[in-house]
Amino acid sequence: MKKVFYFTMMVMAVFVMAACSSSPSTPGDALKKYSGYLQSGDYENFVEGLAFDDSQDAAKVKEQKEALVSMLKEKVSKEYEKKGGIKDIEILSEQVAEDGNTAVVKTKYTYGNGETEEGEQQMVKKDGKWLMSIGK
Repeated sequence: MKKVFYFTMMVMAVFVMAACSSSPSTPGDALKKYSGYLQSGDYENFVEGLAFDDSQDAAKVKEQKEALVSMLKEKVSKEYEKKGGIKDIEILSEQVAEDGNTAVVKTKYTYGNGETEEGEQQMVKKDGKWLMSIGK
């Protein structure tokens, strides 16, 4: 009986890990995931959701990521704090281009003080993963 129990627990753990590790399948899901990192103050993971220029060397990209994380911690976190933090993130719409490699996602952020802010984010698919575009 113990063997069946342990086997069942192991199978469930494998399914949970697989579900958690899979990348979001839509640009809206990906953006909501990245925005969740902003919401929780996990700026390192948020920055990992940005699409950097492929022509740059790895050291330059790493330097840019570190600078962005630093800026987010110093300035952006204070702005969110003034508004009472991000209370809710809503995906209003997503429009994927015909080629399936770019998209525009419209969002609505609700802050702890009741303010709302709508915006849109360009997304790009790289290596099968949706990332936030910071380019042109």
